[in-house]
Amino acid sequence: MKEWYLKYNLSIEWIFKVSVLLYFMLSFYYTLFLAECGGDESLFLNDLLFIKTNGWIAAIEKSISIPYMILAYPFSFFLDGYFSLKVANVLLLLLLLVYFFKVVTIKNSIFYIYLFFYLATSRYFFAGTNDALFFTGLVVFITEVFYFIENKKMNSPVLAFSGLIISFFSRELFLVYSPVVLLGFYFLFKNGFVFLNKRMQFPLVLFLFFMLFNSPSLLVKGKLSYDNKTPPSTTKVSWSQRQYLAQLLVNKGELPNFSHPSWEETQDYLKVNGSNSLPDGILDGMTFDYSMTITEFFKDFYYSMFFGVRQLGLVLLFPFYFIGINLKKTTVLNPMLFVPYSLVLMLSIFSLIIISYIEPRWYIAIFIVAIVFYNHYQLQQKINYIFILVNYLIFICFSAYGIYGILHKHMELF
Repeated sequence: MKEWYLKYNLSIEWIFKVSVLLYFMLSFYYTLFLAECGGDESLFLNDLLFIKTNGWIAAIEKSISIPYMILAYPFSFFLDGYFSLKVANVLLLLLLLVYFFKVVTIKNSIFYIYLFFYLATSRYFFAGTNDALFFTGLVVFITEVFYFIENKKMNSPVLAFSGLIISFFSRELFLVYSPVVLLGFYFLFKNGFVFLNKRMQFPLVLFLFFMLFNSPSLLVKGKLSYDNKTPPSTTKVSWSQRQYLAQLLVNKGELPNFSHPSWEETQDYLKVNGSNSLPDGILDGMTFDYSMTITEFFKDFYYSMFFGVRQLGLVLLFPFYFIGINLKKTTVLNPMLFVPYSLVLMLSIFSLIIISYIEPRWYIAIFIVAIVFYNHYQLQQKINYIFILVNYLIFICFSAYGIYGILHKHMELF
């Protein structure tokens, strides 16, 4: 087998690189220039227009994602609407690539091919939402913690904590990722990282800057300003109630999977069945029906793994294998398990708190770091060559399927 691997490895690797790059370029072109805009993109476009019409103070009082609006606002002066949001995220992607190449000094091309495949499947760096900014900050922080554990030195503490602060002020979803952040702080502390030093001055100034920017929202609403996906003013239901009803209807076969009832349908359900017939909030949803919570946890974990393998191939499975192998040799809280633990933790948290369907984009931060983790051990030749080769073949097949899907379904060339 090894002789066959040595003979054909370069050829398979070349096909892997070409197929992924082609898939990435088609996905990039389609999402940036051809894809119809809507959903969350409409929310951020409306926020951008609101700033131009009513000013920053009124917009912050209304609730916006301040870091993302600061990033996208300059582009809106010379680019139209949605495109200004998309270009801002493309710039952010370029900065992330520069970070990996210049700061982390990842020079091998295989890492970027893995990353390009993932970007081709997720596409949120080419769309007009704040996902890219939020997750980039987390990616930088978690990556820096990983390299501190590996090398006893961060590549850039300033970028690590600045990225964390930007993520904190970008989306409330930060709270869901907070267990991973706290785990990172724990491993930094246990491994001797010095938090109070001159390098922390810039992150501190950045924190104070965003707190000052949030002052209109703090004064009016008593909370930080985040993008606000409010229901129509004619309804009195919440997102969590709408999502819970979605899963109830899916389980009854009255609604297709991966879809939601309308706000009006949710309102009508509450009128018929009573105001307490749907839980309101994450904790209420988890404790409303324990049997459903447990069932949906395993279902969502399965879907997370299924879509995760579609986006990462065997890269997703390697951290699980890594935990299994190393727990036999070391303590449970060994720092080398930080990234695998973070992956399993986020998969479990989302599977537990989300009663309706999982959106793969919620895993962007930890999936990109999983690529960093996998590539690190591949470079150290600590991954079996058969595992690597099979992964190449999987990516080739997935890339071919993705290319066909774009051409056939979206560009109508077939």
